[in-house]
Amino acid sequence: MKPDICTSLNCNNMGCDCCQKCSHAIFSGEGKDRNGKIWRWEFSPQFGPLFVGKRGNSLKNQPIMPWHRAWEPFETWLKKRRLF
Repeated sequence: MKPDICTSLNCNNMGCDCCQKCSHAIFSGEGKDRNGKIWRWEFSPQFGPLFVGKRGNSLKNQPIMPWHRAWEPFETWLKKRRLF
């Protein structure tokens, strides 16, 4: 899967074999929880997800607990993309 952003200085096409799991790749995603609320995130294989708002700014209160409803759509997205 091609990342949405790659910050590597060595990658010129964002589609090399390294991109999918390198620390420079950033994947954007979104999904709805069981109540219909849309959650958005930017995912780095090295650092994990950063949940963001509509404009891409990071949420002040990140859903860190594993039972938080934001994790269900994120986990579904992650499995579909087979990033891990």
